[in-house]
Amino acid sequence: MVEIRKDYFTDLLCIVSDEGVEWSSGQEDVNGGVCLYCAGNEHLTPPAELVLLQSQGTLVKAYDSEDERVKNWSIRVIPSKKPFVSLSSSQRYSDAPLYSEPAFGYHYEVVVTPDHSETLSTIGVDQWSNVLRVIQDRMKWLYGKKGVTYVSVYSEHKRGHTRFNMVTLPRLPPIIEQEATIFQKTYHETAICPMCNVVSIETGGPRQIILSEHYIVFSPWAPSTLYEFWIFPRRHQTSFLKVGQKELNDLALVMRAALGAFDKTFNSTPYTLVLHSSSEKKVSKQLHWHFEVYTNVLLGNSLHVGTGLYFNPVPPEQAASRLGSAARRELAALVGVA
Repeated sequence: MVEIRKDYFTDLLCIVSDEGVEWSSGQEDVNGGVCLYCAGNEHLTPPAELVLLQSQGTLVKAYDSEDERVKNWSIRVIPSKKPFVSLSSSQRYSDAPLYSEPAFGYHYEVVVTPDHSETLSTIGVDQWSNVLRVIQDRMKWLYGKKGVTYVSVYSEHKRGHTRFNMVTLPRLPPIIEQEATIFQKTYHETAICPMCNVVSIETGGPRQIILSEHYIVFSPWAPSTLYEFWIFPRRHQTSFLKVGQKELNDLALVMRAALGAFDKTFNSTPYTLVLHSSSEKKVSKQLHWHFEVYTNVLLGNSLHVGTGLYFNPVPPEQAASRLGSAARRELAALVGVA
């Protein structure tokens, strides 16, 4: 069972799964002390549906088979072994106050580098550019799938082998819907994109971090986490999928510089990098795409900071059963019942 549940009274949404996803160890990429994602361990993951490898000085696309894995790769795209959503999700819906709907979707991981010691703060600019191209490629492919309304993209730094997660959702997530609603309202009232207005205000201001030909990196006016910063295209663009190669290369340079400086300045503080982009399905709900970087995000909550959806790998029914048994034993001991 994997389903999206809505709070009794508010618009809070949570994906609830009973498929055995566990995050307690914080080492979800390690099996018996061996990293699942390092070069040489390709057999420990599902077959890659896309592999980039160097061949005679050129990047070539390939893919794994069930019996054979591609070696000497640069980037791999694999189905997650612990998906947040499911292609086999039940088509069951329930009514309020116990509202639920299917959490149908795809969950892929983009393994950024074969080297476990490399991070988004240390890989080369060319590799960053290749990673961004792969994300674009996979997003386009996923938006072509039935039942995909939004593709969430994020990466957790200092949480094992460096990779991006790509999780599709059957509905527009709350954070994106809220941003798109504000954008539409302001744009209709003023004919100005509110995010473009923010870019104009922050350019050259005291919160600006980096300014390139195509991008600005800045600390937001009201940050929700320590050392938070955002990366915005300077010209109005609604979708990350519309970024051309020249702009993509500039973005790779800016991202590498900003994250490299962040690591060196703040002693490798863990962070989560999330993409906010317009849905390719909900064309009436658009926003100005951008990346946001947050610190101090609890393990397993990175999906939430980019979408507003929580993920809980233990259904409340199971939690209640386990805690209830323990509570009854505790109560019996307190009142002296054998």
